[in-house]
Parts: sequence; C-alpha cells; structure tokens
Amino acid sequence: MNQEEDNIIPIRDNQVHFLFKRGKKEHIEALFEKGEVYINSIDSIRTWDDNKERSDEDDGINFRKYIGNAKIIMCEIGKDAENESIELNAINTTIKQDNITKGNIYCLTGIYSDDLQGERNEIKYETQSFGETIILIRKPQIFLNRVFSELEKLGYKNYKSGRVSYYKNDYSGEINFFKKHEKFKSQNEFRIFISNDKNIPLKVTIGSLKDIACLVNAAVIKIKYTDEREQFIYL
Repeated sequence: MNQEEDNIIPIRDNQVHFLFKRGKKEHIEALFEKGEVYINSIDSIRTWDDNKERSDEDDGINFRKYIGNAKIIMCEIGKDAENESIELNAINTTIKQDNITKGNIYCLTGIYSDDLQGERNEIKYETQSFGETIILIRKPQIFLNRVFSELEKLGYKNYKSGRVSYYKNDYSGEINFFKKHEKFKSQNEFRIFISNDKNIPLKVTIGSLKDIACLVNAAVIKIKYTDEREQFIYL
C-alpha cells in the first residue's frame, strides 16, 4: 500500500474493506497483471477436487431439512419389507432440495467492517490449501464495478454479489447461493453469483489490477490504526 491515499482508510459499518484471493501462481498473476477473472459453474464448484476445504456438494441448494438420527429401511420392490429388508442407522441425516436456478460463482475472501472494529483481534483464515499466491484487493468496489461492466457487455445482467452467511449443522430452512455450512465459516467468503443456464465457466478480462491491488508475498498483513494499535491478519 504505497500510495499516499491508501495510508489512511476510514472504516465504515457494513462494508467489505478488502478482498483477497489465494490460488495457483499463474492464475493469481494473470488476475493481477491482466485482470483475467475465471468464474466457475456451480456444478464444477460442488465437485471441485479432493480438497474438502474448498469443495461443497451442497453449495447453492434451495432447501435443507435437518433430521439428525434416523433409521433407514431398504427393500427391493415386490419383496417383504419386514423380513427381506436391510436396516441402517444414520446420524446427521438431512433432506435437501436442489436449486432449479443455475449459474456461475466467483469466490473471494472478505475482510469486513466487523473484522476491523471492536477488539481488533488477530484474524486467521483457513485458505492455505487453495494455493501458494495471494492477491489483496484494496479497493473492492472498483474491482466489482469492473467485473460487472464486463459481464453486462457479454449479456449477463442477472448477477448479485455479497457476503456469505453460515448456517449451523442442525439448521432447517431455505438456502441460497449466499449461505453455506458453518464448517466453511473460517473462509469469510465474499462471492459473485451470475445466473446462467449454460453449465460452462465464464471468463472476463477487466485489465490490470495494479492500481487497486497488490500481490502479497507473506501470508500475513499488518494494519496500523490511527490510535497506534496494530492488528495482524493471517491470510
């Protein structure tokens, strides 16, 4: 943060003050140098890879009913359910309804007003397995405006962005593209959702981000406040 205008940043309520993204070196450098933004489909995000810290098979479902402990009886059609069935005991049982709306999601991690207010404790995000290189976006709204502008040029006008909230394991109720299970809470996610019937990734190029972002060499940043207090954020 070398520019004089970035030395003092006012903290406002209910705002995302920074965004960062961790990934493979070549992908993050392409984002920083050229503004190459790859936006995966919801189906690919659900089965991203074997990284359970990132993949979420329930991402974007429409409804969830938590049952908990359950007894499941399985029997072939036409056979005696009492004498020819298999009985299984299950825990953490849920019934889920998928969302008929499909689309693409771009995931980042947000540093929000409530992270920078109050006690200003150390913050640690669990994104280390996502990749070795980090880009810190100092001016999130400018970044978002550039992405939205390019999406509209491509004909995508139905998009939303915002902070992800996290539901408890025993939650029952509506879900959407901005709600995830509490096991992902440490990611503090901010995302963009684009409604899209085609099950394909999107790519938009918004130009260099050097004026609003920087590559972070270390996985920790230090914020110094006007009252001389310091806060460490581990990315």
